[in-house]
Amino acid sequence: MDFWRVKRKETRVLLAVPVVIEGLDAENQHYIEEAWTENVSKSGACIVVERVLKLGSIISLTAFQGEFTSKAEVKAVWFDEGERQKKIGVRSIEPPTNWVVN
Repeated sequence: MDFWRVKRKETRVLLAVPVVIEGLDAENQHYIEEAWTENVSKSGACIVVERVLKLGSIISLTAFQGEFTSKAEVKAVWFDEGERQKKIGVRSIEPPTNWVVN
């Protein structure tokens, strides 16, 4: 059984969206990183990242040349062994507007 699927309150859609994330990494260093989503929901996303981020940290998320911006909390952090990628699960803190899922 997929643990995350059981915990999710919203349906996720497989969709790669280029995003820019900004915040403090696990070593409290400021960063800006271009990344992409693996899947999205109305108020959350799974994002493939380069940096190690802290669980519970707040990031700024921007997409669509600035048409979408949101503050989001990092709710999950893991390394996908099969795909050899770092991933984070985020949830918007405020109700998102202009996002790909309504």
